[in-house]
Amino acid sequence: MNEIQYVYDAGGNKKSVIVPIELWEKTLQLRNSRHEPCNPQDYYGVYRDLIKDPKGVAESLRKEWDRV
Repeated sequence: MNEIQYVYDAGGNKKSVIVPIELWEKTLQLRNSRHEPCNPQDYYGVYRDLIKDPKGVAESLRKEWDRV
């Protein structure tokens, strides 16, 4: 596969890119593929075993904002 080539302006700033056709076609295939929507229920409770006292953690975080 050929390398990606950058096009610079007179000031030396990148302005454009030339992409090999093989890479471009792969990019188009990725865009047209269909992904299943994210289901939050699949991830619910991932940390439930790590935080033994979630209410206590929430209360301690709230105390950070209390001013004396």
